[in-house]
Amino acid sequence: MEAVSSSSDGLPTKRKETHAEESDPPPEPPTKKMKRERETSSDPNEWGRPIRVYADGVYDLLHLGHMRQLEQAKKLFKNVHLIAGVASDEDTHRLKGQTVQTMTERAETLRHIKWVDEVIAPCPWILTPEFIEEHKIDFVAHDAEPYQAVQKSKDKDKKERGERKKKKTAPADDDIYGWLKEAGKFKATKRTAGVSTTDLIVRILQNYEDYVDRSLQRGVTPKDMNIGFTTANAIKMKKNMQRWGEKVSDELTKVTLTDRPLGVNFDESVEKLRNSIHEKYDSWRAHSHKFLKGFARTFEPMKSFIGLHHKSPRHTSDEEDGAASDASQ
Repeated sequence: MEAVSSSSDGLPTKRKETHAEESDPPPEPPTKKMKRERETSSDPNEWGRPIRVYADGVYDLLHLGHMRQLEQAKKLFKNVHLIAGVASDEDTHRLKGQTVQTMTERAETLRHIKWVDEVIAPCPWILTPEFIEEHKIDFVAHDAEPYQAVQKSKDKDKKERGERKKKKTAPADDDIYGWLKEAGKFKATKRTAGVSTTDLIVRILQNYEDYVDRSLQRGVTPKDMNIGFTTANAIKMKKNMQRWGEKVSDELTKVTLTDRPLGVNFDESVEKLRNSIHEKYDSWRAHSHKFLKGFARTFEPMKSFIGLHHKSPRHTSDEEDGAASDASQ
């Protein structure tokens, strides 16, 4: 088709009208294309960006097990942005047990760990796809043991416990990380054997008694230490018995090692007496330690990351239907 237009001198001229042809979309920028190809790679190290790894827990009385778990999560890939989730006081007390530290204290402690880049407090007890998407989490790091939603050894509500027995256990009750494992977004970390919050509390209780006994000997009153006279006297008596047992054992050892012409029968009698005292003393110490450990469990908040392993439903008794796994990290 031809169109008429005017030239600069006013004379009409003819020009050819052309239709704009539909052009192909502009080529994708090389950098964008490379980024897209990297993120579809099976190796996250080739994604060309920090891998966002999430590790959650209670993190009460942060110890070596927790720190090693966080270090493992940080070193899963070459370039990791580690996010630590801290459970709320309410969820932990309701589903697991009493904590020593508050959520604010636990979160602030994590902020000073060099492996941690970001802290979310509070975090959800059970992770959801919405939470994963909101925080752009690529992988979740935790030990591989199944982790139940309810960690207490007994449900407070007997009616609730009965209902749990009648119906099949929900997937979240079996393992709250199960769906992440199936989706390929779970990375297992290893626990540190022999480290648990319960053991730490037992050590604190044992050292606490030593501190009280030493303070009493120095003239500090029970009132100054904010303890009752009955408690102070019980600790004092216990420590006196402990010192007496050690002293008697040492003296008897010296007697049996002394070269005196007292006869074989005398030596055998002393040896039997010494062994008997040793056995009684060791038995007393064992019962004392067992009592302290049982008492410490009432404050245990970290069974999921360290120490006590999870019992599967087929090995769990009716009374311990909600028993939890221990966890440090």
